[in-house]
Amino acid sequence: MTTAALALAFALAGLPYPAPRQIQPTNDTKCDWGPVVQVDAKKGEMKLTTPAGVVTYKLAADVQVLGKDGKPAGPASSLAPGTRVRVYYVLADGAKVQEIDLE
Repeated sequence: MTTAALALAFALAGLPYPAPRQIQPTNDTKCDWGPVVQVDAKKGEMKLTTPAGVVTYKLAADVQVLGKDGKPAGPASSLAPGTRVRVYYVLADGAKVQEIDLE
Protein backbone atom coordinates (compact mmCIF):
# COMPACT_ATOMS: atom_id res chain seq x y z
CA MET A 1 0.00 0.00 0.00
CA THR A 2 1.19 3.48 -0.73
CA THR A 3 1.33 6.05 2.05
CA ALA A 4 -1.68 7.92 0.64
CA ALA A 5 -3.75 4.73 0.37
CA LEU A 6 -2.79 3.74 3.89
CA ALA A 7 -3.76 7.17 5.23
CA LEU A 8 -7.09 6.96 3.41
CA ALA A 9 -7.76 3.49 4.83
CA PHE A 10 -7.16 4.74 8.36
CA ALA A 11 -9.35 7.80 7.78
CA LEU A 12 -12.22 5.71 6.39
CA ALA A 13 -11.93 3.19 9.20
CA GLY A 14 -12.97 5.92 11.62
CA LEU A 15 -16.21 6.81 9.81
CA PRO A 16 -19.38 6.27 11.85
CA TYR A 17 -21.12 4.99 8.69
CA PRO A 18 -20.18 2.90 5.63
CA ALA A 19 -17.78 4.72 3.33
CA PRO A 20 -19.25 6.38 0.23
CA ARG A 21 -18.47 4.72 -3.08
CA GLN A 22 -17.26 7.80 -4.93
CA ILE A 23 -16.87 11.00 -2.92
CA GLN A 24 -14.10 11.69 -0.45
CA PRO A 25 -15.86 12.22 2.91
CA THR A 26 -14.89 15.12 5.14
CA ASN A 27 -15.63 15.92 8.76
CA ASP A 28 -18.77 17.68 7.49
CA THR A 29 -20.11 14.66 5.55
CA LYS A 30 -23.23 13.09 7.05
CA CYS A 31 -25.02 9.88 6.09
CA ASP A 32 -28.63 8.72 6.28
CA TRP A 33 -30.31 5.61 4.87
CA GLY A 34 -33.73 4.22 4.21
CA PRO A 35 -36.42 4.00 1.53
CA VAL A 36 -37.11 6.86 -0.86
CA VAL A 37 -40.49 8.51 -0.26
CA GLN A 38 -40.43 10.92 -3.20
CA VAL A 39 -38.10 12.62 -5.67
CA ASP A 40 -39.20 15.98 -7.07
CA ALA A 41 -36.70 16.91 -9.79
CA LYS A 42 -38.42 20.24 -10.49
CA LYS A 43 -37.99 21.34 -6.86
CA GLY A 44 -34.58 19.65 -6.58
CA GLU A 45 -35.71 17.65 -3.55
CA MET A 46 -35.77 14.08 -2.36
CA LYS A 47 -37.61 12.76 0.70
CA LEU A 48 -36.30 9.74 2.52
CA THR A 49 -37.67 7.81 5.49
CA THR A 50 -34.73 7.63 7.92
CA PRO A 51 -34.51 6.15 11.42
CA ALA A 52 -35.23 9.72 12.65
CA GLY A 53 -38.31 10.15 10.41
CA VAL A 54 -38.89 11.67 6.96
CA VAL A 55 -36.09 14.03 5.90
CA THR A 56 -36.03 16.33 2.86
CA TYR A 57 -32.71 16.64 1.00
CA LYS A 58 -31.66 19.15 -1.64
CA LEU A 59 -30.64 17.58 -4.95
CA ALA A 60 -28.50 19.21 -7.61
CA ALA A 61 -29.37 18.22 -11.17
CA ASP A 62 -26.04 16.38 -11.58
CA VAL A 63 -26.28 14.09 -8.52
CA GLN A 64 -25.82 10.52 -9.68
CA VAL A 65 -26.99 7.31 -8.07
CA LEU A 66 -24.32 4.64 -7.70
CA GLY A 67 -25.05 0.92 -7.82
CA LYS A 68 -23.67 -1.69 -5.46
CA ASP A 69 -20.77 -2.13 -7.88
CA GLY A 70 -19.89 1.59 -7.60
CA LYS A 71 -20.92 2.31 -11.19
CA PRO A 72 -23.45 5.02 -12.13
CA ALA A 73 -27.03 3.74 -11.93
CA GLY A 74 -28.74 6.83 -13.36
CA PRO A 75 -29.86 10.22 -12.14
CA ALA A 76 -31.52 10.74 -8.77
CA SER A 77 -34.72 11.73 -10.58
CA SER A 78 -35.10 8.09 -11.68
CA LEU A 79 -35.37 6.74 -8.11
CA ALA A 80 -38.71 5.07 -7.45
CA PRO A 81 -40.52 5.31 -4.12
CA GLY A 82 -39.47 2.45 -1.86
CA THR A 83 -35.95 2.17 -3.28
CA ARG A 84 -33.53 1.72 -0.38
CA VAL A 85 -30.58 4.11 -0.54
CA ARG A 86 -27.75 5.54 1.50
CA VAL A 87 -27.45 9.33 1.16
CA TYR A 88 -24.23 11.24 1.83
CA TYR A 89 -24.75 14.97 2.36
CA VAL A 90 -23.45 18.15 3.97
CA LEU A 91 -25.41 20.69 5.96
CA ALA A 92 -25.20 23.96 4.05
CA ASP A 93 -28.50 25.85 3.96
CA GLY A 94 -30.23 22.48 4.18
CA ALA A 95 -29.09 18.91 3.60
CA LYS A 96 -27.28 19.04 0.23
CA VAL A 97 -26.77 15.61 -1.31
CA GLN A 98 -23.25 14.73 -2.42
CA GLU A 99 -23.78 11.05 -3.30
CA ILE A 100 -26.59 8.47 -3.33
CA ASP A 101 -25.73 4.76 -3.12
CA LEU A 102 -28.20 1.95 -3.72
CA GLU A 103 -28.38 -0.52 -0.85
